[in-house]
Amino acid sequence: MSFSAQCQFPIHSDFESKYAGKSICLIGGKLQGVEAAYLAKKAGISVILIDKNPSALAQNICDEFHCFDITKDKSRFISISENSDFMIPVNENEETIAFLESVSGEIKCPLLFDFDAYRISSDKSKSKEYFKKIGVPTPADKPDEPPYFVKPPSESGSIGARIIHSDDELKTVPANFLIEEYLEGPVISLEIIGNGKDYTVVKETYIHIDDVWDCFMVTPLPRDEIYQKIAFDLASGLNLKGIMDVEAISSQKGWKVLEIDARFPSQTPICVYFSSGVNLLLLLIEAFTNPDFKEKGLSVSTNPKYENAYCIFEHFQKKGNELISGGEHLISAGSSFRPFAADSASSGIEIFECAGHDGYRAYTVITYAKTEAETKEKREKAMSLILNQK
Repeated sequence: MSFSAQCQFPIHSDFESKYAGKSICLIGGKLQGVEAAYLAKKAGISVILIDKNPSALAQNICDEFHCFDITKDKSRFISISENSDFMIPVNENEETIAFLESVSGEIKCPLLFDFDAYRISSDKSKSKEYFKKIGVPTPADKPDEPPYFVKPPSESGSIGARIIHSDDELKTVPANFLIEEYLEGPVISLEIIGNGKDYTVVKETYIHIDDVWDCFMVTPLPRDEIYQKIAFDLASGLNLKGIMDVEAISSQKGWKVLEIDARFPSQTPICVYFSSGVNLLLLLIEAFTNPDFKEKGLSVSTNPKYENAYCIFEHFQKKGNELISGGEHLISAGSSFRPFAADSASSGIEIFECAGHDGYRAYTVITYAKTEAETKEKREKAMSLILNQK
């Protein structure tokens, strides 16, 4: 089937009643786990969380919490899988991922993960080789002069990535780091989900980047057919059976793919949900369980409800009477993640508070409406709710 025929947007309401009452087991309760748990609850799916950390962030938004290391207690883990309808690893711990692959044949429910694609995407050197092999545009390696963009070979996201402005500074970079040309332009994320032969490209989001190359805000963008074709080529070349996040920069030299990550992402799925109506977790379940996956979905343009829909997803730390914008590390620094304004969801405002020691407070703020202007008004209201808390 051609790219144009497969690149479609499913309308989430088709799936809401289908999966309500089902259960999903999440392996990992940090940022990706929070995202997956949130989307599961939106669809009426009960959440079973497994994490060896007794302070796992997602424990306050799940239905069951099992605190243990799955690599140390295989029988308990397999027993939990017997009582789950679906399972997904939402962590990037190498030992945990390797264990899951080794026991995948014993797990009693669908495991929503592509180990082969993950192996390539988690190694940035292998990813770059793959981009070149299939002709996907990517920043040039080892340019002759600064500025350079350097990043570690295996960490996902912004960890360790930075801009180098001189050759002397370049000497301080570890030998195994990737060195690329630095390109200016917005960083755009795009998720694609496949069942190994058919693929659905979903919704572009703008990754707002701060000075340390960390994402502090996500907002939706219009469809770009060139970028969607690039994402389609990346997924089909891997025979992707699962979900993959593609990050690229829209530069003066055109689209340049920065990285791919074949695991459930954080931050972007909630923005996608409110700006397009697509629940990425449900679409992922469809890819693994519905033989007619390729027939699912309609163009988002045919659904007037989401034609101009907008969402702002962001994080803040509260310091005195001020809210300081920042990346996901603000949430990771806390130990208790829970709804802050429980009655705000119907008004297009959802706030989650992450508390820590010594009065530490950080917030994930989600605002959404039918238009960008309405969403920004709700954002101002959300910040007032936080600042005026008693």
